[in-house]
Amino acid sequence: MNLLNEEQGEKLKDITKKLQQLREQQGIHIEQIAAKILVRPAFLNALEEGRFEELPEPVYIQGFIRRYGDALGIDGTALGQEFGAIACPPPVPQENNELNNKANLYVPLAVPYVLLIIGASLGLFYVLSPKGAEQAVSQSQYPSNIVDQKNQSKPKPATSPVASSSKPTPKPTPTPKPKPAEGVKISLDVQDESWVRVITDGKKVFEGTLQKGDKRSFDAKEKLVIRSGNAGAVLVSVNQNKPVPLGDPDNPKTVTYTPEVVGE
Repeated sequence: MNLLNEEQGEKLKDITKKLQQLREQQGIHIEQIAAKILVRPAFLNALEEGRFEELPEPVYIQGFIRRYGDALGIDGTALGQEFGAIACPPPVPQENNELNNKANLYVPLAVPYVLLIIGASLGLFYVLSPKGAEQAVSQSQYPSNIVDQKNQSKPKPATSPVASSSKPTPKPTPTPKPKPAEGVKISLDVQDESWVRVITDGKKVFEGTLQKGDKRSFDAKEKLVIRSGNAGAVLVSVNQNKPVPLGDPDNPKTVTYTPEVVGE
């Protein structure tokens, strides 16, 4: 199922009409094209007949157009980009989100130091004030262990405690459970062109096509979901660990990361 709007659907109809006319002029069957570009004939039939709801996501449709055009001897890349310009918009920049996250991090770190300074100031004020100094001197002149002789009672005879018949069984100390990591942070290193979508804590923060050499970083407190159309071309490093491929080359894959379970 794809999510094409009316404008994208009209553009796709124009492109597929050109491809179909060119294929028929060259006397090539659609099954031959499908075998040559490694795309199922059902997808190409749906493409030419306008049954776009049976096609996958727009990024895959763009790849079909590019391969279809190349197989017919025209510039398939330019034709695919013509559709991708309205169906696969450029990614939303993440610089502002990263700056906001850093600013939020500095505030809680400074709180303990502010409280410590306030406590030390109050203690110093108490000692230096006349009332505080007077109380400190009076307490140092009289030992705390002096007791009024009139209130002293005679010592009671010591009684021997009754020995317990059995010792209580000590309870085993529970093993503390390891605390999960606070949040998830991933880094993407793109080795080849791939469409990528990232959802952090239920909110989509990125969707677009990344090129070879692109790098992106994302973080989440509870859950981070990555979907790639070319999983083998995307190297993922989780919490600064060794980067590994998201999946197999030329295959789509969705992976979920949480603080408790990485890559479920």
